[in-house]
Formats: sequence, structure tokens, C-alpha cells
Amino acid sequence: MDKKEFVPASIRFPLHVDFDSCMEHVDYNLERLSELLTNEERVSYLEILNYIVPIITNICKIVEPPTKKQRTHTFCIETRFDSCHEEDIENLKKAWKRIRGNHIYGRLKDSRNKAAVHINSLHQGYRDTQKLLVEEAIYLIKREECLRDLISEINSLIYNTEISVRKKESSPLNVDTISIRVVKESE
Repeated sequence: MDKKEFVPASIRFPLHVDFDSCMEHVDYNLERLSELLTNEERVSYLEILNYIVPIITNICKIVEPPTKKQRTHTFCIETRFDSCHEEDIENLKKAWKRIRGNHIYGRLKDSRNKAAVHINSLHQGYRDTQKLLVEEAIYLIKREECLRDLISEINSLIYNTEISVRKKESSPLNVDTISIRVVKESE
């Protein structure tokens, strides 16, 4: 292989795959929603709902504490606090409460509660709920920078929480172990 054709490997180790996956979904859907709503063409409600609902549910899933039943099967920031280093817990909880007190997060949580109505097929006002979620999407895109700041705060808290977990486990903070299996392709 010629040096010009060589592309160095770039490996990113997610600290917690579930958190990472949720935030990737949020970023992806936010980009698509932003493109959709800033485009001058007419957009259907369904298209907007396809992007806004995953944003709302993924952010709330990470930040909101699970019910007692779900606690062992759900990942969220609060459930990770149990595994954090004692010195860090107070600061992490303050940051978590600050996120939960954020105006944009409050709107997302309220929208999530209203979106849950879609699950109930007996609900007669589902079109009103759809319209409300579309209005929420438009509101969020107008305040996209605030939403991106909130996402950045959540990502920072996830990172700090996972570093604290490693600190408690006495794991090196900048080292990760992986196994790679290389298979030669048959000609």
C-alpha cells in the first residue's frame, strides 16, 4: 500500500455504550430536524415527529431517574451515581440537578409526557398532541443553541460520571483494554 493511500486508524472508545448510543441518536435527529425545519419547503407533521420524538425520549431516558421497577434494567445518569467515587458524587448530583432544572430540559420532559399519549390508541386528541410536538420542535430549533448547550452539558456529565466510576474501580483513567481479532480474507 502506498503511503498516500494509508489512512491511520481512528478508534474511539465509548465509556458507556448505552449513553453513547442515545446521544448519537440525539445528535443525528437534531441535525435532520434542523435541516428539515430550516428548509423552505412544506414539511409534513409525520416527518417532524420522526425526528423530534427520538430527541425527546433519548434525552429524558438518560437524565430522568427510572422507576424502582426499571432501576436494575435501565441506564441513566442517576443509576451510575451508585458506582461513582464518593468524592465526586456531590458535584455530579449538582450538575445533574442543574440539567434537570434547565428550561429547555423542562420543555423536553413535558413534551415526553405528552408524547406518551400516542401510545394509548383510545386517546381521542392524538392530532392535538402531534400538533403540540411539531410546535415544540419548531420552538427547539429556534433555540437550537440552547438545546446544543444542554446536550453538551449532558455529554460532559456522562463523561465525568464514567471517569468517577473508573476512579472508584481504581482503573487507569486514560487506558482501555480491547481485544481485536484479525481474519485474513480468502482470495
